[in-house]
Amino acid sequence: MARKLKLSDIGRNQFSGLDPVMVIGFFDGVHKGHQKIINMCKDSSGKKGTTSIILTFDRPPLNVVKSRTYKKLILPFKEKLKILEDMGVDFIITAEISPEFLSLSPKNFCKDVLLGIFGVKELFIGEGFRFGYRASGDVGLLKSYLRSEGVRVNEVKLLGSNENKVISSTTIRDYYAKGNILKIRELLGRDPYINGVVVRGAGRGEDLGFPTANLDVSDTLVIPRDGVYFGTVTIMEDGRDQLPAIINIGDNPTFGISKKWIEAHIMDFNKKLYDKEIKIKFLKRHRDEVKFNDIDELVDQIRKDAGQARIYFKEKA
Repeated sequence: MARKLKLSDIGRNQFSGLDPVMVIGFFDGVHKGHQKIINMCKDSSGKKGTTSIILTFDRPPLNVVKSRTYKKLILPFKEKLKILEDMGVDFIITAEISPEFLSLSPKNFCKDVLLGIFGVKELFIGEGFRFGYRASGDVGLLKSYLRSEGVRVNEVKLLGSNENKVISSTTIRDYYAKGNILKIRELLGRDPYINGVVVRGAGRGEDLGFPTANLDVSDTLVIPRDGVYFGTVTIMEDGRDQLPAIINIGDNPTFGISKKWIEAHIMDFNKKLYDKEIKIKFLKRHRDEVKFNDIDELVDQIRKDAGQARIYFKEKA
């Protein structure tokens, strides 16, 4: 398993003699394009018998520069690290994105970080990579500065999707906004999901005969477009199987609520899950969120959704 370290805790020349092969990026979502470049780094390191290192960041630089949540994340930081760990590199190094770090000039980043701390021997970066103060450093600067130190810099062309679109976190966010689960899955290489702790809602689902596990939506994360989805719920503490569920994202317009929730009705399940961490996985968008004329009309639609969900999961089994 990869060792995880903070850049601020690493001493100068700590990696001396390990001849590291590194890859740098924020890697939000750890999508197929990210997986490609990380695997290239790992494969090169494996062939040489040296050390593979991922250098990533705790948050998007723009969120520090703009002093707000300028860019919502596909994955929380801890979830990103879990996926990176599973990729089989030797070290995952996290740099805290602070004003001090962002003030490093490109040349000082090369001299003090890449060479001074890591003694990097080979570097992988994505096409169009920018770094240093005000993103003033580019691939050309990296290559020219590191060439004299015998460091090979590999600029990896961005991976394309089946529709010849560049696989990027921005493209994936666009698909989240459309609720296009099929395309999100295609670009991530896995089903989209969100983790959270179950909170108490208004209890309307239980009153209607369809109890839900509710997650308060984080303003820092991108989530699928409002609507009804089929998916699964995993209760994290006991590692239970993925339980079939109908998931609603929205603000309950029938009841005139303005706060957004993710509500998962786990089928054939009636245990309380308050304060427990769950993982909600999205498998298919079923329909848009609708404002119904009355509660009877809402209940009738929920029953139809449940019937269609049973058909979906039976065919999927």
